[in-house]
Amino acid sequence: LFFVTPEQLTGVSQVVAAGDATRESLEKYPVGGLIYFAQNIQSENQLKEMLSNTTSYSLFPLFFGVDEEGGKVARVADALKLDKTLPMGEIGAAGDTQAAYDAYQNIGGYLSSYGFNVDFAPVADVLTNVDNTVIGNRAFSSDAGVAAQMVSSAVTGLQETGVSACLKHFPGHGDTAGDSHTGAAQTDRTKEEMEAEEFLPFQSGIEAGVDMIMVGHITAPNLTDGDSLPASISEKIITGVLRNELGYQGIIITDAMNMGAITEYYKSDVAAIMALKAGADMVLMPENFEEAYQGVLDAVVDGTVSEERINDSLRRIYRVKLKSRVL
Repeated sequence: LFFVTPEQLTGVSQVVAAGDATRESLEKYPVGGLIYFAQNIQSENQLKEMLSNTTSYSLFPLFFGVDEEGGKVARVADALKLDKTLPMGEIGAAGDTQAAYDAYQNIGGYLSSYGFNVDFAPVADVLTNVDNTVIGNRAFSSDAGVAAQMVSSAVTGLQETGVSACLKHFPGHGDTAGDSHTGAAQTDRTKEEMEAEEFLPFQSGIEAGVDMIMVGHITAPNLTDGDSLPASISEKIITGVLRNELGYQGIIITDAMNMGAITEYYKSDVAAIMALKAGADMVLMPENFEEAYQGVLDAVVDGTVSEERINDSLRRIYRVKLKSRVL
C-alpha cells in the first residue's frame, strides 16, 4: 500500500545502489513501490543494476516509478542527458494527438529499458487559471476537449511500452493558484464546471485504460458540499466522485504525502489512515514512513481500517502488477 523513495525505505541518505540495506529493508517493510529521483540516477548501467537488484530482493512484484512528463519534469532524461521530450503544453498547442502518443512511446521506451514500470504522468489537468505556475505548460491545454484527446493518446502510447501511466492531479489542479507543495491549495469551481472541464481528460484516460490515477491535495468545497478536506484524504472525492461517479476501477494513489498541504495539518499515520479509509489504494511518500506504516498496521488490527478495505486495494494493485505476466 506504500509507494516510497529508496531513502525512506532504507534510512540511507542517498541511494544509488541496492545491496544488503535494500534487501533487509524490503524484508521488514514489503512496500508496493519505489519512486526514484535525480539523486538516485548516475548512469544507465548503475540505474539498470539498482532496479534489477532491488527486484531480486523483493518477495513480491514491485512498482518502480518516476516523474517523467517531458519538458521541465524529466528526472531520467535530465540525469542521463537524454534528448528531452517537448513540454506537453507545446504538443497540445499543435493539436496533434499522434505527437502525444509518440512522445509517451518514446518516454515509455527508455523507462522500460532501465526497469521502470510506472510513470507518474501524464498531467491530466486543464490549465484554466493563467496564474497557475505550478502546472503551467505541464498541462496539454486550457481547452478541456483538446486535453482529453491528448491524454488518451499519451496513456495509450505509454502503456503500450509496458509502463503504467498515472494521470494527475484529480480532481483537477489547473484552476488553483496555490501550491500544495508548500500549503493548502483550493479550487472554487462548481461540480457542474468540473464535470464540463476538469473531469474530461480523466474520463478519456479512464476510457483508454489508464492503470493509475493520482489524487491531489487540493480542496474543492463546491464538489464536496463544503467539505474542506484535501482530495487525497476525502472519501467524497475518491470514492464518491472518482470511483462511483466516474466508474474508475484502477489504482488510486495519493499525491506525495510529505507535501505541505498534508504535513501542516496531519501526522503521517493519521493522513495515511484517512487516505485508505477514503478509498485510496496506495499512499505516496508519507513524511514519516515508519510512523505511517505502523499506524496503518495498528488501524487494521484494531478494526479502524477493515481487512476488506485493504484487500480491495491489493486486488487492484496486483491486477496491474501481474497483467503482463503469464501465470
